[in-house]
Amino acid sequence: MGEKEQKIKTAVKDYTEIIESERYNSEDPIIQVEKNDNQEQVIIKILTSERTGAPLKIEGEIVNTAEDLASKNFANGIRTLNSWQFRRSAVYLSDAANLARDQILQQRINLYKQLSDLLKSTIRIAPERIIKSKGRFFEEVLKLISKYDKLSKDEQNYYRKAINSLYGIAFGLENGDLKTLTQQLFARCTISLFNQEYLASYIWLYKIFLLNKEEFDKLAEKDEILKKALDVLKLYIEVETGLREYLDDLPSMASAFDLQTIFADYLNTIFDINFISDTKEKFSFPIYRENI
Repeated sequence: MGEKEQKIKTAVKDYTEIIESERYNSEDPIIQVEKNDNQEQVIIKILTSERTGAPLKIEGEIVNTAEDLASKNFANGIRTLNSWQFRRSAVYLSDAANLARDQILQQRINLYKQLSDLLKSTIRIAPERIIKSKGRFFEEVLKLISKYDKLSKDEQNYYRKAINSLYGIAFGLENGDLKTLTQQLFARCTISLFNQEYLASYIWLYKIFLLNKEEFDKLAEKDEILKKALDVLKLYIEVETGLREYLDDLPSMASAFDLQTIFADYLNTIFDINFISDTKEKFSFPIYRENI
């Protein structure tokens, strides 16, 4: 590393600490580029602006150098939310909120933080408790949408419709709709796989089997591979949870990833749908697009 590069990096680090200190004291810092700043000082201020998200003021005009990064984090927040990676999504949305200065983007980020809570609750809370514990929150988010006044009426209505759709899913879960219950378990299995919680993944899959036992048993009568997979899954869970003594010759088990794929194929047949696609569409909040 050259001497000049090191000098700039040190200066950016020091300037960043000043910006963060001002924010800690509830200030909203703006980095001012002065007419008499030399090239090195301008570079330092631009880099600090990009790193901290503090807006840059040049010749009386405010430039948010981090707006593109805010938009990218927001897009990643939506992507990870809709694949049920809630922790990662929360980080992306938080980073986007810290960087964004555009008011429309700020309102979208805040709305998606609330949508994330709704979706996470609908997937993770026991079916019989979702409406009771989160029904009022659904209503609150619906009412708050009108306060996002920078969003068009079409966009507001799009998200109202999406929230009402998810509420309908929650209602279906509470009332024991078999397909929706199966899809919630499938989503929970996927989350466990993301978190490398493989025993939990097997348990969610076994719960799917028990919920649809009659249909799986019919398929297994004609499919020896499925029958063996179900028998081994039951045995594996009993051993791993201590319901049965450990067996030295426990049969080999398909990976949780592979078994989930196998289950999805059979669920296509049971419910006569593309099960994964339908589940992802049902448990998601896609971004609003004009002219949809």
